[in-house]
Amino acid sequence: MMRSLSRVLATAAALGLAVALFHPSTVPAQPVLNGIGIPSFDGNTGWINSPPLTPADLRGKTVLVDFFEYTCINCLRTLPYLREWYKRYHKYGFEIVSVQTPEFGFSGERANVEAAARRLGITWPIVMDANNAIWNRYHNDAWPHEFLFAPNEQLVESLAGEGGYPDTEHRIQLILKVTQPNLDLPAPMALLPQDSYDKPGAVCYPKTAESLVGRQPIADATGQSRTMEAEYTDSGGHRDGAVYLQGYWRMTNEAAISGGSDGYFAMRYHAIQVEIVMRPEQGPVRVGVTQDGKPVARGDAGKDLRYDANGNSYVEVNAPRAYDVIDNAQYAPSRELRLMPQGAGLGIYDLAFESCEVPGSH
Repeated sequence: MMRSLSRVLATAAALGLAVALFHPSTVPAQPVLNGIGIPSFDGNTGWINSPPLTPADLRGKTVLVDFFEYTCINCLRTLPYLREWYKRYHKYGFEIVSVQTPEFGFSGERANVEAAARRLGITWPIVMDANNAIWNRYHNDAWPHEFLFAPNEQLVESLAGEGGYPDTEHRIQLILKVTQPNLDLPAPMALLPQDSYDKPGAVCYPKTAESLVGRQPIADATGQSRTMEAEYTDSGGHRDGAVYLQGYWRMTNEAAISGGSDGYFAMRYHAIQVEIVMRPEQGPVRVGVTQDGKPVARGDAGKDLRYDANGNSYVEVNAPRAYDVIDNAQYAPSRELRLMPQGAGLGIYDLAFESCEVPGSH
């Protein structure tokens, strides 16, 4: 998933946009799409919230093609802006087409994407891309990745990763005003608290690299098969970013799956925020969570963390998705996270970390 920000603009300056929109020869060639307009959505595996769409159906509209993955931390942080833009500008001819290219097998399943769309408030068209056909046609390499097209299908902006939201919204407004100059449009929405890295005074600390659990070695398990069922023993002495297992677990190419209630998953990390992609493989599973050997302090709790009557912190894993588990009030160079499934069938797929903040704003 995307962790760095890169921008490729098809216009030299926003003020030149109105001229460029209808004179493609004045716009530098876009190496990603080679000036071919909106590439087709052929090869898709279904549509959600819309009948099938073609570039011809979208001609005359301002179109944002949004490559996303509903479990991706960076995509989730982008969604509030997309929701607001759709609310503000759809009535003026603005359309979003989100391309769901899955990271995991379950995130390519229609029922899971439909449930995620309802939960996340995605009401615009979603095209399923389970076979990566659209991803490859766009020469894409990141989630999220936004491609903004003018009504004549000219590519105006290609933005991979988070950030730059006021600039993108400003360009959407400029495009709309080319054909509707009397529109009275609001100021671009203010940055949300989550987007500290775009704000004055922001500090971005080092962070642990994303961990795709099924694609990295398990510490203390040298020589064991990547797809075996085994009783694991955690010897301690944890290295940052390494996966440690205790108890009975089954490994797949995508996840570590718990075999009972007598084990745990441990990782030492450094970051502010931790999101974990988990799936209930056999039914809902309660997962105890500790940080540095104790229940997570309430001031460090992510949105999905809960507490029982005894003050123990846990997550109720009842759907295959990303869970916001930790949102530390202060950055620390080393913390110990432990997940303790209270039953079999918890799949742990991915841990993603973020570490930017405006000091004093938590």
